[in-house]
Amino acid sequence: MILLEILIPVLIFVILAWLMVEYSLFVPPVKGLPILMYHKVSEHQTDALTIGTESLNLHFTYLKEKGYNTIFFSEFRKILLEGKTLPSKTVILTFDDAYQNFRELVLPMLKRFGFKACVFVPVAYMGKTNSWDKGNDRIMSPEELNQISDSGLVEIGLHSFLHRSYGDLALSDMEEDLKNCFSTLSFYHIPYSRVLAYPYGGYPKKDPSLKSQMSELFKTMNLDFALRIGNRINHLPIQKPYEMKRIDIKGTDPFFIFRIKLKKGRAKLFA
Repeated sequence: MILLEILIPVLIFVILAWLMVEYSLFVPPVKGLPILMYHKVSEHQTDALTIGTESLNLHFTYLKEKGYNTIFFSEFRKILLEGKTLPSKTVILTFDDAYQNFRELVLPMLKRFGFKACVFVPVAYMGKTNSWDKGNDRIMSPEELNQISDSGLVEIGLHSFLHRSYGDLALSDMEEDLKNCFSTLSFYHIPYSRVLAYPYGGYPKKDPSLKSQMSELFKTMNLDFALRIGNRINHLPIQKPYEMKRIDIKGTDPFFIFRIKLKKGRAKLFA
């Protein structure tokens, strides 16, 4: 009996500690700007990079019911420049790689919910496939990107020219990459915001000198923001515009994990 009285509190403590580590139990919601990162969308397939339409609809329904407001990066930039306060429950939705399935499946959902989203384009692959990871998923063409931009619900951002990690590039390569993005999108008359989502989330974070040079280059080229991953909510005011964090929403995440990530940036306490 005495042993049981000792074991029960210990067991409860272990369970609560596990829940705290795995699911950030008792960790309060974080104030700031969550930027959600999605990739592919499918009616039938689900994996880490592919979310099902039912799950995405559930996410959007939750955001709508909880009063979240979606904005573009261009709108966020204007808020910062004007010194205004970001409305509470503001979120930015992002979709990497500009897959054709965004146009087919996500755009109608944005219209239905009245949401906005940013699509990050690997510019050299427009109208082709995701051959950088040996896939055969179609990337939207310049004409299709113009069409979704004309909807007023989609902002076009940069996902590099050749989908190469900026963590592996020299400064001159970064400059060439951005120039190729700007010139190609302008050639096709595709409106875009000067926001870069680092492919693979890669940037020279372990090389302070190169990172500093990169930031100066970005300023010179009038880049507004650059996005890593990080799985954190961005504290305001933004201190490092070229290291803004996104929250990786996986297609395999249960719905309760999505809710935790939305409010806290990550599910695992030490992730």
